[in-house]
Amino acid sequence: MLITIEEAKLFLRLDSSDEDTLIESLILTSESICEDIIRTTITELDSVPETLKTAILYAVTYLYENRETANHADLIKTLTALLFGIRREIF
Repeated sequence: MLITIEEAKLFLRLDSSDEDTLIESLILTSESICEDIIRTTITELDSVPETLKTAILYAVTYLYENRETANHADLIKTLTALLFGIRREIF
């Protein structure tokens, strides 16, 4: 995982470890969504841009705070805008 549970909890402003399993799942999901948008895996990148880390943290936060009512189209649109500069042109 590119983002640790501790980094995500700090971004979410959570102190408890009660939801660590959920947060780990959200990190993995967010990384997968971001990889789909940039059309490559994180491990294939020469370096990891800060915008990618920010996008993952944004996605984790969005998914965490909107568990019941998440609009994934809006999430994808925002992440695509954030990651446009590192997105591969072709698959």
